[in-house]
Amino acid sequence: MLRSSVTVKNMQEAGGTLLERALDPRRWMLPGRRVTKDNMCEVGSVTVCATVDVTPTLETLLRVSFRGPELSPMQAAELLEEFTSVRFWFIPNAEWFVEIDARRWIHFSRRYTPDHLLA
Repeated sequence: MLRSSVTVKNMQEAGGTLLERALDPRRWMLPGRRVTKDNMCEVGSVTVCATVDVTPTLETLLRVSFRGPELSPMQAAELLEEFTSVRFWFIPNAEWFVEIDARRWIHFSRRYTPDHLLA
């Protein structure tokens, strides 16, 4: 696992920094290539990662992922609300899909652009 070199004070600061990078179309990437030191940071004992993934069908998905000791999906949802508050209105349960992977990352994703990209 990559270790983040950036530590910030709170989730709002993390959101400001990481969302600015993730939402830049020059940084959008294919799923599976998303974890780099540029799109991760640490807030206390929690690591957070933010990306915009472009699927093979040119759909764009904003993905925000959290990992921390004994972090539950409900706690991660609260962190997501704080993290995204600098850029988005947060509507619980209505917009975000959640999954937990084998490495205990809790991933939240939602469509970023309303339409598919055109090539």
